[in-house]
Amino acid sequence: MSRKNHQIVCGRIIRIDKRFSSLRQSQKQKISNWLYEEYSKIYESNNLPPDSRYNEYILNVVYDKIEEAEIWLPFGELERYFNSRKSHYKKRYEKLKVGEDNAKE
Repeated sequence: MSRKNHQIVCGRIIRIDKRFSSLRQSQKQKISNWLYEEYSKIYESNNLPPDSRYNEYILNVVYDKIEEAEIWLPFGELERYFNSRKSHYKKRYEKLKVGEDNAKE
């Protein structure tokens, strides 16, 4: 086995160049849900979608959860995934809010 893209950390061999797409589906789902939860918390507190000032905060909170769950993923991959999904999270949040507002009336 070539060790060019692997390292031994805490007695485990981890892949350094891991991509988000190489995670298991359950791991991808967990991470996506965590990102959406943090996104929606900020959206709800400001009544506006989070702009780029909040990206670092959201990513750090979610990355801490990823480390607790012992999922190994480079921070850059998480950042790239989040930036690609922000518009989806915005639409999802707004769709949920419109549904709640219609239910109240």
